[in-house]
Amino acid sequence: MIQKLLTKYGLAFHVACVCVFPLAYLGQPRVFALVPLLWLSLAACEMMFLLPSVRRFETLMNARQRVWRALVWDPFFYIGLALTGVVTVQWLNSGCNLIYLPDADVWKLSTPLVSWAPFSVEARAAFAHVSLFSACVAVALILRTALSKASKRLLLQGLAIISGCLAIAYAVTVCFNIRPNDALTSGADVSAMGTFFGFWLIMGMGLFADAMTHFQRRSVLLILLGVAGNLMGMLFFASALAVCVYILLAVFMFFYWMVYLSPHVPKHMQIKLFVVSLLFAVSVGVVLIYLYPKNPVVAKIEAALPASDHWHMLFATKKIRTAAAMEIWQDHPWVGVGSDGFYHVVGLSVKAKDWVLLKTDQAYVYNDCLQFLCEYGVLGAGLFLAMVVTLMAPVCYRARIAWQYGSKDENAGRGFLLRLSPIVVSGVLATGVCFLESWIASPFRSPGVLLAWTCVMAAMPAFLPTLAHAVTQR
Repeated sequence: MIQKLLTKYGLAFHVACVCVFPLAYLGQPRVFALVPLLWLSLAACEMMFLLPSVRRFETLMNARQRVWRALVWDPFFYIGLALTGVVTVQWLNSGCNLIYLPDADVWKLSTPLVSWAPFSVEARAAFAHVSLFSACVAVALILRTALSKASKRLLLQGLAIISGCLAIAYAVTVCFNIRPNDALTSGADVSAMGTFFGFWLIMGMGLFADAMTHFQRRSVLLILLGVAGNLMGMLFFASALAVCVYILLAVFMFFYWMVYLSPHVPKHMQIKLFVVSLLFAVSVGVVLIYLYPKNPVVAKIEAALPASDHWHMLFATKKIRTAAAMEIWQDHPWVGVGSDGFYHVVGLSVKAKDWVLLKTDQAYVYNDCLQFLCEYGVLGAGLFLAMVVTLMAPVCYRARIAWQYGSKDENAGRGFLLRLSPIVVSGVLATGVCFLESWIASPFRSPGVLLAWTCVMAAMPAFLPTLAHAVTQR
């Protein structure tokens, strides 16, 4: 009995611990205290080999052998190992200093111990990224090889609920001035908080629809915390543009709810869901406009007005950051300047008159792809791109199967989006909008966002049909 419980829930619990740990540092710049994350990841990997999810008519020994075979044949394992190795070399080869050359009247970085190898300016930042990338690789491998579909569903539901609880807690600290508004409602770090809550808002809506189709009691917690809680966090902490985008996606998911659930739930339940959702939306509007007029949402909108001045300032700072990142990358094209290297080196590439546009949050390029290229070079950026492609490949492949062969349940014969699981629809929207945001902001600099994105990308293929099922449908 104990072994059955551990194989069903134990590994999912370990993965949840890995994903939840960085949430203590949401909104904090340049996180270094990630050493426990490395140990949690190693413990989860050990659990993957000892107590993986056991399928029907399968023994524990067979499950262990299946996991080993899947791991050996998974290209993500080798790519993730290589990327973690590059960051580890950066950490071992770290410790550069800024030195002044009086003859040339310039500042420059000292040469690392091994000049041709990947290096990092700051050892703490490099080791933090070793822990973070190890966690991302471990989570993705466990979800791809060792967790059952039911465990993945439970894991995603738990993460959405935990995120909603955290969003409510942060919002309460702002409402009751436990922490000053400015400390939690401005800057790139807090924008990443808003992205995190917006991400789980969209995921929570998909998970709620999925739970309703399976008549799970957790659907109540999902709509109260996974949807309403994350909505509150997104409104309080996301940037003005992100608020608009996530509200539009939430409206789309609401209408998707109503259409998708029509064959799954009774008519009276559909009407009740529609009325409750409408009343909730109206209540949120009344609270923000009339009962709490000086709320962070209004403050952000006012700060973004007039829009022309806001966009002019945004693109001005992005232009300077982009030019600085390209200059830094051209000086170190293959290995970059190491984890958080942009924070230390950007001052050497920016003119004094432009520094005012960077000094408040100099750690960010406001383009995660370019920042990754700047800090990890062609070598690291190529490995990172290969990891993303490896995560996307099974999603695209199985989505093509769903397009060609449909599904085996009552969704057969409906439109393509309605044949897909709501977890997949919300997952594609959440990961897609987060990726698009990374071109104009820095959401992936937050460990919580990066781990959540990796977790959802690795879990989505389980909710799409496999080739074997597709063939039986022909």
